[in-house]
Amino acid sequence: MLKSSVIFTLLSSLATPFASAAVTVYTASSTTTADLSLYTVASNDQTILQVPAAPANQAGTVLAQLYDGGMTGMGNPVNGGFLGFSVELSVAAMLSEWFLRPEFLNYCAVLESRGGSVTVRVGGNTQDKAILAVDGNPSGKTIDKYKGTDASPTETPDVHFTLDIFYAMASISKLVKANWFFGIPFIAVDSDGNAGLVVQYAKQILGSNLLALQLANEPDLYGPHLKKQADYSEADFFADTQTMIAKLPITEPILAGPSICCMWDTNTVLNDGYLNFKDSLAFIDVMHYPNNNCATGADAVVPQDVFPNYLNHHNVQNVVTPYASTAQISIAAGKQMMMMETNTASCGGFPGVSDSFAASLWGVDYGLQMAYNNFTYALLHFGGQNVYYNPFTPPPTNMTKYRQWTTGAVFYANIVVAEALGKGGASQVIDLQLDNNNENRAGYAIYEKGEATRAVFINYVSNPGASDYTVQVAIGGQQTGLPNKTPTSVKVKYLRADSVSVKYNITWAGQTMGQQYASDGRLYGDAEVQTIQCDTTTQLCDIPVPSPSVALVFLTDEAFTNSGGAAGDATGSTLTFATTVTTGKVHATIDLAALATSNGRNGSMPLGATSKGGALSSWAEQGVRMAGGVAQLWWSVAITVLGVVGGAVMM
Repeated sequence: MLKSSVIFTLLSSLATPFASAAVTVYTASSTTTADLSLYTVASNDQTILQVPAAPANQAGTVLAQLYDGGMTGMGNPVNGGFLGFSVELSVAAMLSEWFLRPEFLNYCAVLESRGGSVTVRVGGNTQDKAILAVDGNPSGKTIDKYKGTDASPTETPDVHFTLDIFYAMASISKLVKANWFFGIPFIAVDSDGNAGLVVQYAKQILGSNLLALQLANEPDLYGPHLKKQADYSEADFFADTQTMIAKLPITEPILAGPSICCMWDTNTVLNDGYLNFKDSLAFIDVMHYPNNNCATGADAVVPQDVFPNYLNHHNVQNVVTPYASTAQISIAAGKQMMMMETNTASCGGFPGVSDSFAASLWGVDYGLQMAYNNFTYALLHFGGQNVYYNPFTPPPTNMTKYRQWTTGAVFYANIVVAEALGKGGASQVIDLQLDNNNENRAGYAIYEKGEATRAVFINYVSNPGASDYTVQVAIGGQQTGLPNKTPTSVKVKYLRADSVSVKYNITWAGQTMGQQYASDGRLYGDAEVQTIQCDTTTQLCDIPVPSPSVALVFLTDEAFTNSGGAAGDATGSTLTFATTVTTGKVHATIDLAALATSNGRNGSMPLGATSKGGALSSWAEQGVRMAGGVAQLWWSVAITVLGVVGGAVMM
């Protein structure tokens, strides 16, 4: 018979799915779990880099002077779904393969509850030659992949996908307010009518949740990657674009282009003739990675050498500000500009950099810098198992029944930016160029309709205690001779980790997504929101910014509420989806002696079950299955100790 303490542990394990193994067996001296070193994919890489040396004289106090009514140079209004995801088409089955993935829904719900919506693009290198199999794939799968024929360094496969992708996307939108970009095939210039079918069904099935259709993907690489002739030029691209648009079933501005990344200058392409297609364009889009990890051998980049580059505000500014003129051209043409695809580095990112807390800090800075420079959306790309920069990654196929997903460090940037922009839909961002534009720290203010609502401060230095600093926030007041609008108190949330090099022990307001292969897409732990009283005499609010960290300051109670509030209270509820439907597992901690003598059930204590299908395993399971393209929620028995009500957990 299991002891009551063991039963309590079992219930706790169900409520807190962090254990890395499905069953943990305790002996007198050790705990045994599966050896993760057996798995060699990039998503399991355990590289930890050396923390860059801390610069001198980084402690102290700096002023962040804000003004009532707005500040000169603010970016155009953006919504809380600004920093989203770009999903490579070849791995889009992670959204749905027979049923919607509840883990993906949970990740989306975390952002939707804070920013009001989530933005996702499905496309990438694999979109250009993709084929829509309207009648289904021979295998019965949503996506079939075949060996590619181009020369892309990412070894891009040829993809055949079914309508289930669109049905899954539409169903996700009904659950978590997702809005979509979708990439259409461009290489054949619709000579076979395939691109027209993609447009037809995307519009029909996604409806108002379709933001735009990406017309081409990195056309400046068509020549080098042998997708087109080796000397493929801008003029060739314009001719192909004109031919494609003429054959597509569109009468409205619904396309995004030119999706230049690497070889051509975007402003030149726009000015040389691409804007002739503006009546069909909803967005001017670009694609950019701040570093290149495609080289191999002697030319390969050493991650340790570039690690400091991701801990430097000047580098973030230098990546984004060249697009300021592109934004002005786009705005003058009546179009929005967006970053269709980006992340830490091309070809999957760098081990120890792209999957570290440095990427979390960098992602917050990079996202807000793009909003400040008039981007409308910015989408962080992710691919399969063999990349380092994924915001989240499913377990390898042979581990899906006993491992959960892995939350990448950069996903925490998505959370912070969603809360910083909130649900109001009209947030304007300005780079405060904090402390004379100090490269080791960054500061942003967020305004809504002329009111300062939030501020974000970043400390890139990894030297806890010695390199902490304090920001004195003022709105008007005696520093300026203007009426004082500084609040009497503010609320603050922190993004924290012990070092910029760690991968998993990251917390947002005290909550975490968990360890490797142990996330179901939800935040766990008690929310920690600090209330800081401001000095009514100096008219300043002193905000500590520990080393390293991000501080998000809510300057009004309304802003706090409109960003989701604190997880766990009435303003921060998040609809969540239980994941036992995909993992097929129940976490358990079991006494060795009880395990040795138990057959999985004891008549005198019916809760004492170690077998799947026993009393404890019929706890609330919520999945979303696809039936004719319509998502159907299904539930089994709800266990009250988990607080599951109607299939939703209020966090």
